[in-house]
Amino acid sequence: MPAPISRTLADFAARLRYEDIPALAVEAINTGMADTVGVMLSGIGTSVSDIVLADLGTRASTGPARIFLGKERASTTEATLVNSVTTTSVVYDDVAFSGCHTSTILMPALLAEAEAAGASGRDVIRGYAAGYEAWARLSERDPDSYAGKGWHATAAFGPTAAAIAVSNLHGFDAETTLRAIGIAAAMPGGITASFDTDVGPFQVGRGAAAGVMAARLARAGMTTPQDGLERTGRGMLVALSPKGAVDLDTPIEDLGTAWRLETVGINIKQYPFGNMNQRAIDGTLDLVRAHDVAAENVERVEVLISEAQYAVVSKSPSTINFVPSHSIALAVAGAIIARQGTFAELGEAFYSRPDVQALMKVIAPKAEADIPADTQPNLGYSGGIRIHLKDGGVLESPSVPYARGHWTRRMSEEELWGKFAACSQKQLDAAKARRLFDQLIRLQDVGSIADLGA
Repeated sequence: MPAPISRTLADFAARLRYEDIPALAVEAINTGMADTVGVMLSGIGTSVSDIVLADLGTRASTGPARIFLGKERASTTEATLVNSVTTTSVVYDDVAFSGCHTSTILMPALLAEAEAAGASGRDVIRGYAAGYEAWARLSERDPDSYAGKGWHATAAFGPTAAAIAVSNLHGFDAETTLRAIGIAAAMPGGITASFDTDVGPFQVGRGAAAGVMAARLARAGMTTPQDGLERTGRGMLVALSPKGAVDLDTPIEDLGTAWRLETVGINIKQYPFGNMNQRAIDGTLDLVRAHDVAAENVERVEVLISEAQYAVVSKSPSTINFVPSHSIALAVAGAIIARQGTFAELGEAFYSRPDVQALMKVIAPKAEADIPADTQPNLGYSGGIRIHLKDGGVLESPSVPYARGHWTRRMSEEELWGKFAACSQKQLDAAKARRLFDQLIRLQDVGSIADLGA
């Protein structure tokens, strides 16, 4: 007989109060919310954002929820969809456990529903905590990689997490929340084959919007299975499980006593490149700044990686098709030539330059047996960089467990503001951007989400 996983998560979400959430967990949520809204603003105008925005049937000057926190509005489901798609379209959003991007699911869903309901910042924080902690427990139940079977875990688990978060936001009782979970369990999706195409961001946005829809249908009384997550042979967890090794039997007993928001937290990307490239950019910048490395003096560069991670990276579509934000050659070349990792290096004006193209040709991954496999998946390149100079010299930075911006190496508030300012500069003037950031980074002080200024 499986453990009552769905019921346990529903009971937790129904009883969770803001006062139950530890201060460090609140800090993690504020970090994720502030960072992710900034990333959303940076994604306005991407091709997939424009495509989805143009197709919104409820898009108007009036409506329950703002699109991009701006002047246009839509239904909460459609606002969630386009805001989530836009956020994930620039691969700059945060990462939590198992490579999942929790905030790009939870932020759009919670802000849209909170605005429509007249809810507060504390209500949003509480909803985020419920969704995140439940998602973490589900992710921990399977030892195998969902990506290994082709599932995009963020899109697959997103509906359930968003449904739980929104249910808590609205103060649903356990029975209504259980129905929301049962509906969301029927709505997972998203495949890794979609990566590096417009469908990749769309499937994440669809997951967030599905969670909103599930909560709304549950409130309306839709009937559902009470064990949609854990039913033997027929539930969501079994259906998604890469090798059928998912644990259905162990009860969840630590909700509310152990907080993954404190221990796993929110990992922020410092650079607008894929998560796998973050440590490599750190290592390259350390070397070029310390040794004043000039591109014309570089013979070749080895980007060091564990054999286990290389087996994943080498199968990525971006190793076949050039996608600027996922290109390790561009990331490292930009760090050497421009001595930074910013949106500027992602533009064709930079990467089409002859000197950049020439340097990219001599940058390549190198798997080494003595580099341990990452304890968290999808961290990619180890941060170890070996630069061979034309005069015969060799410079090397060591492998490191985590990039700067990881929860164990947290960015300061001013560093977070610097990223937010860069992300929002095309949409907001500096004063408006700073006001919005200050509201988000102390979300518990916001009396109504409708007051968030953008």
